[in-house]
Amino acid sequence: MSYQDLVIAKAVKAGVVDAGSRGAVWDNTEHTQGLKFTNDGKVILKAVSTIAPTHSYATWSTTQKQAGDYAALLTKLGTDADRSTHLQFTPAVGLTLTAFLAAIDGAGALDPEYSFYHYDEAVAGNFAQMEFRFEDPNSDAWLEITALPLQGITGGAAWAKATLTGAMSAGFGGNTPDGSSVFEWAPPPLISGLSAAITAAWTAAETGEVATGYLLERVRFELWETAARTCYIDTVVINDVAYAIEPGSIEGIQLGNGAGGGNTPGVTLNFIEIRDKYGRTETLAPIVGAEQELIAGPLLPELFNDGEGYTKFKPDTTGLTVRYSAIKASNPS
Repeated sequence: MSYQDLVIAKAVKAGVVDAGSRGAVWDNTEHTQGLKFTNDGKVILKAVSTIAPTHSYATWSTTQKQAGDYAALLTKLGTDADRSTHLQFTPAVGLTLTAFLAAIDGAGALDPEYSFYHYDEAVAGNFAQMEFRFEDPNSDAWLEITALPLQGITGGAAWAKATLTGAMSAGFGGNTPDGSSVFEWAPPPLISGLSAAITAAWTAAETGEVATGYLLERVRFELWETAARTCYIDTVVINDVAYAIEPGSIEGIQLGNGAGGGNTPGVTLNFIEIRDKYGRTETLAPIVGAEQELIAGPLLPELFNDGEGYTKFKPDTTGLTVRYSAIKASNPS
């Protein structure tokens, strides 16, 4: 493996780089070789995804926001298969399926409240679904309930609040403790009928089994179908608790495309780990998401420098173009 040098750009002031003379940028869509930079423990690596991907993606955005500094932007390009482009997080307080179903009272709004703000592109389509994943603390069983408050609407290009009601539809599926599969989607029952529908489906799949003690482990807001469209998601209320949608604001908050939590496509920077004199190593493999920026460092030379004083990393192959800069603040002021 050969490694191309990233020439260190010196900051003229703390945090300020002379962009016209730095000469520290490496730009390639294939990432066929590794990169390296000299590291004295005061260098940061900046990676910027500069071109939109060929797949749908999720990212943080300041273009539209209902509150705070950011909103989650979900973008479907209409060029890939049906799959989840999403925002997800773990609610702060454990909630049982029993408690969730107890919030349902006929056709009216759930009480306690479950809601979110959304800003949808002015096109007709299926906009954000709200998925709840419950897991059995005593087995590998799980249940996902997907509420459909914004199916078949025309986006208003303005912030609006979606509040779940019993009159809305919600499909569900999962596995019982013995591994039996359950899936009820077409046509999905109303939210007001979930309790009876889930009990019947679970008992039919595994005699005597109910899912009422399962705990809420994840809430996800997603665009699913292939059709091109965009939407923003902001302030979310789960069981009467409001959550600010900001980077790093909540446990497990992340943006993703596909079945997993990570953004796909995305570039994984695989840093070469070095065993220090005490036998310690450190694994570092951050991901640069689509149209996102990442800063790594300063990195401890003892754990990341080879014998020649270089920190090395290998970006994996992807369809994204990512620009890398290694920057050191000398004589900061």
